[in-house]
Amino acid sequence: MTGPARILAVDDEADFELLVRQQFRRQIRAQEYAFSFAHHGEEALAALAADPAIELMLLDINMPVMDGLTLLSVLQERQSPVRAVIVSAYGDMANIRTAMNRGAFDFVTKPVDLKDLDITIRKTLGDIARVRELDRKRAAAERARANLARYFSPNLVGLLADRDEPLGPVRRETVAVLFVDIVGFTRMAEKMEPEAVVALLRDFHERMAAEIFACGGTIEKYIGDSIFAVFGLPTPAPDDAAHALRCAGRMLGALEVWNAQRTARGEPELAVGIGVNYGLAVLGDVGSDQGLSFTVIGDTVNTANRLQALTRRLQTPLVVADAVVSSLDGALPTDLKVLLGQLRDKGEETLRGRSASVRIWALAPSADRISAVSSIA
Repeated sequence: MTGPARILAVDDEADFELLVRQQFRRQIRAQEYAFSFAHHGEEALAALAADPAIELMLLDINMPVMDGLTLLSVLQERQSPVRAVIVSAYGDMANIRTAMNRGAFDFVTKPVDLKDLDITIRKTLGDIARVRELDRKRAAAERARANLARYFSPNLVGLLADRDEPLGPVRRETVAVLFVDIVGFTRMAEKMEPEAVVALLRDFHERMAAEIFACGGTIEKYIGDSIFAVFGLPTPAPDDAAHALRCAGRMLGALEVWNAQRTARGEPELAVGIGVNYGLAVLGDVGSDQGLSFTVIGDTVNTANRLQALTRRLQTPLVVADAVVSSLDGALPTDLKVLLGQLRDKGEETLRGRSASVRIWALAPSADRISAVSSIA
């Protein structure tokens, strides 16, 4: 808690204000408590509006203009966070139950036992502090989940937020890997203002990330204008390759929609290159005690990255390893069947940095292909 606890005493008896000031003079001088006073409910509402930092109210029941029970009803309707302690001579069970039902935290009867009042105030402030800490932790958890949601699909966010080691130890798994980037981005960025470059990247990342998450993928990292996505976390499944390939089709469809918007604004169209692979990879934390990051590494990842680069030479937006196509079964959704029908077998390809060749499939950059991709959703 920063600064004194702000307490509003609401009582039409002048003696009560003198009593409070006298009893808590030490706490007031030490700036532990800061009291303000009102004589009926309407004055109390005005005081609360003027000072939103008030967190505790000492409230009498029998007062002119607006009594304490009516004030509690108003505060309950407004969902006010202020805690109320009833301080009243009307301590019969009916009043106590009514006050509690309207949100009162505790009840002290008159004539006031000052020691009991002191204990009740401290107990109430302690409860307020605990609730405030819970709210702080909840807000921090929500921020953490929001940050996770920027990188991970919704099915992983809860897992990552709720477990100490959600992804388990370093291990080898069969996963699908996708790389996507903007063709010619470096040359384009040279002619743009820095703010425009950042805005373009944000727009690109948001659109592509939406398709990755829609297909159950996880963003492993952003690398400039490139996005590295994995399908098969935290648990690999037989249809991970299908999900990755379907994601590639959705990305091309999203790009077509975006380009139509850009053209309408007089902006140039964009092209992307996508590489997709499927196979064994090593999953786990890398780094040191000062900084760890979860990563996916191995030949499967390197090959997917090379396939993305190969899209430039083949002048196609999509290059897919045969391992992806070979893993697909006959029970495919219509949009994926359409995309598969547009892939062309390009045979064996030798990739930079690899001794063994890779059989690849590529998407032809034809008008018919573009029209069909736009239907993928």
